[in-house]
Amino acid sequence: MEERTNLVAKPNVTSSVWAHFGFEPDDRGLPANVEEPICKICYKKIPVSRSSTSNLRSHLRINHPATFAGLDTVGSTNTSSEDRPSTSDQRRQLGIAESFSKGTKYQRDSHQWRTLTDTVTRLIVEEMLPFNLVEKPAFKAMLQAFDKQYVLPDRKYFSQKAVPEKYLEMKDSITRELKDVDHFSVTTDMWSSVNMMPYMSVTVHYLSPSWELKSRCLETSFMPESHTGDNLAEALQTSLQEWSLDEKKLACVTTDNGANIVAAVRKLRWGWLPCFGHNLHLAVTNGMKAEKDRTARAIGLCRTL
Repeated sequence: MEERTNLVAKPNVTSSVWAHFGFEPDDRGLPANVEEPICKICYKKIPVSRSSTSNLRSHLRINHPATFAGLDTVGSTNTSSEDRPSTSDQRRQLGIAESFSKGTKYQRDSHQWRTLTDTVTRLIVEEMLPFNLVEKPAFKAMLQAFDKQYVLPDRKYFSQKAVPEKYLEMKDSITRELKDVDHFSVTTDMWSSVNMMPYMSVTVHYLSPSWELKSRCLETSFMPESHTGDNLAEALQTSLQEWSLDEKKLACVTTDNGANIVAAVRKLRWGWLPCFGHNLHLAVTNGMKAEKDRTARAIGLCRTL
């Protein structure tokens, strides 16, 4: 684009950026308004103060990058006082900005606060850590060392809001992923916690559209009721419905040889595949029982080593 030629230059300047800006002339041929230079390329007025060319450089960098790249680097680094503030001004500005930032905390709707809080939430979820982690003095001190502007929420926030929201987010993602699956299988098992609370875990296995084998533990459900075949069948069917899984796509269910869980699968008329690991364990255990005396002697000899 041709540069505008009816503009007058600003007198007594050394910065190369002024080669691309001029001013409308007054009756004497001098700049009519030195605070409103005009770009010679696009004719746009760029407001500036008398002691700075930062707006002019920004205009060239954003709107005319080729011209900006050709600016004289030497001239821009050795400018007069009108091109950059004095060292004392810079120090004063930095000091004020630094003091202000240290005393200002991130607002909860800010990007920084949401990002940091989401990182803590992921730590709790992925490492299966207790919620009281966020109350530990050492953990709080660590976060303050990383960023003094961040205020960590209390455990109630994570237990009632952050983690449940993360669960729903992950559930939605997995549900959408499972909709594209042609076939899947399920493994399930009953187990008890250290304080003897009964649970049932359900895991789904499938091939993704890119032929990647995936396994997702969909849920671990508290099972306080009697573990009859009917109750277990209802729990299994509810799990599939909860995750919008079509029973017609179910290839088989793998369980141990427990009578109740086998009865539950048969009641649902699902394909059943006994667990190879469980059967192998039974075979080895029964084999050792058949040779109890010899096994005991072998174990005794091993203990003397």
